Amino acid sequence: MVARGPAGGGRRGTGGAQTGNPGALPDGAGARGITRRLFLNGSLKATLAASLASRLSLGALLGGQAGGVKPATAARRYDGELIEESYDIAHRLRDGTLVIPSSLVPEGPLHDAIVLGGGVSGLMAAWELERGGLSDVVLYEKEDYIGGNARKGHANGTDYTCATWSVVRPKDPFLLKLFQDLGIVQGIAADGTPRIDPLLVGPGPDNNVLVDGTWYRGPMYGADPAEAIQRMPLSERDRKDEIEFYRDMNGWADKRGRDGRPAFAMPVEEGSRDPGILELDRITMLEYARRKGWGAYTLSEVDDWSTSDIGGQASEVSAYAFLSFNSLGQGGEDITLPGGNAWLAGRLTDKVGADRTRTELMAVRVENRGEEVRVTLVDARTGRFSARRARCAVIACPKHITGRMVPELAAAGREAYLGYRYGALLMGAASVRRTPRLKGAPPAWFNSADGRLIQGFLIADYNSDRWRKGDPDRPNVLCLWAPLGGRATRADLLVEPWSHWADLMADDLESMVPGISADLTRLDVYVWGHHMVIPAPGFLTGDARRGLTRPLGRITFAHSDRNGMPSFELATRAGYDAAREALAIVRGLPKSS
Repeated sequence: MVARGPAGGGRRGTGGAQTGNPGALPDGAGARGITRRLFLNGSLKATLAASLASRLSLGALLGGQAGGVKPATAARRYDGELIEESYDIAHRLRDGTLVIPSSLVPEGPLHDAIVLGGGVSGLMAAWELERGGLSDVVLYEKEDYIGGNARKGHANGTDYTCATWSVVRPKDPFLLKLFQDLGIVQGIAADGTPRIDPLLVGPGPDNNVLVDGTWYRGPMYGADPAEAIQRMPLSERDRKDEIEFYRDMNGWADKRGRDGRPAFAMPVEEGSRDPGILELDRITMLEYARRKGWGAYTLSEVDDWSTSDIGGQASEVSAYAFLSFNSLGQGGEDITLPGGNAWLAGRLTDKVGADRTRTELMAVRVENRGEEVRVTLVDARTGRFSARRARCAVIACPKHITGRMVPELAAAGREAYLGYRYGALLMGAASVRRTPRLKGAPPAWFNSADGRLIQGFLIADYNSDRWRKGDPDRPNVLCLWAPLGGRATRADLLVEPWSHWADLMADDLESMVPGISADLTRLDVYVWGHHMVIPAPGFLTGDARRGLTRPLGRITFAHSDRNGMPSFELATRAGYDAAREALAIVRGLPKSS
């Protein structure tokens, strides 16, 4: 399964016919590419480099043959770049080295509301604030684009989204209303089932699995998995475990607690309070799987699902989080938008209005000042600081950044953000001259394989007019999904150049689709150091997370990590709830000047 998302400041990689062999030219002086720089001081970079050099190379660990020798990479005939978020200001804010002026005079009017963060959670918050009657709402985003993880890319005649691709059929009033407003749901059938726009329902196949060099149609939610799994060349033990695993997921989807409420819901507070179900948040998913008696093959799949969907390995995430996310179908393929979830982000942006958004301005200080909020911003291009004020503010940023922006959180003893952990992600956008033909099955929406850096690839133009026309030789983009999840570290991201990651991804793709290297023309690598919050045991049902979601004076908090797991559904719900809290704070209070 696949989770859903960017980043400005791309760096050109090494193109031409340079090889990836040990004797090849490195990225550096004399090469076209440059290494990724995150504005670290020299001593830290030297420490990281020494640490990496002292152990086996990442290539040996990920792609090595016996003896730790990485297979030779074919001559590199493709170009590309490393594309990352703007980390400089955030890192200096974290480290306490950012000097913020203390006597700035606010510029401009007293706004009704300021929203900080231009991902889907912030967009949802801004739209709801406007719908709630606030006429002067301004949204600030630190990057040079709007959409967050749902950033749109375009290549080879097709749109693609950098890290978010699908949404589920609506099962709750909030999501139903949102999808009606966005034109996804076109009506309600007589039995109460939402009628989805037919063009937004994937034509299939949804999922392929690579086993011993051959692709097989994978089992999916809602149907018995036995037929699909029986076709795969697995041992009887592995078949049995796989069927039990998928049936277990399907069973949780319909399960209710002793209080009559669904076992899981979005957000989790709306699910069952049955102690037996809540107890799942006290153990890891690995412990749950071992209690089921599943063997190594299925344990590996559980771990891949875990890192793919919710950022952490099965030994890190709670069983409650894993079962909640997957049984609700939040990683499913019910609704697959042409080009991914950037389609949705674009519609949310249209609802907010482009005139209300400001890019390349990062908030570094947010403070309550009586009946208003003061926001200090820094221009990412010039370094200029400025101050704005509003009757309320919604912060739709990850909590590890929010905590540094709002000193009052620490003063109030709400420092749980210091314990938040996030999974890192790489996503490759591989431009190919021809859509690949797979051995054993036609290309699916997602094509998965284990034991590699990339867990699989999506076909960018799936569920588009191009897909329906069916030209098998059309150029395309393959979105390569690579959550790090123990396969590499953030330290690796800090020091390794584009060519390192591109070579690993290209080798993986070649092993999955032999011969595709000849059609590969470009491979851009997107990097997120903190992509998904990791819901460790106790995180979802404990007090720490809830403590950070409560309003603080006239400041409210959005972002998907408000609800503890990464998805479009939870991010938009967080934005909606934070906006409703902000409206309650300002409603009835006169706007002074």
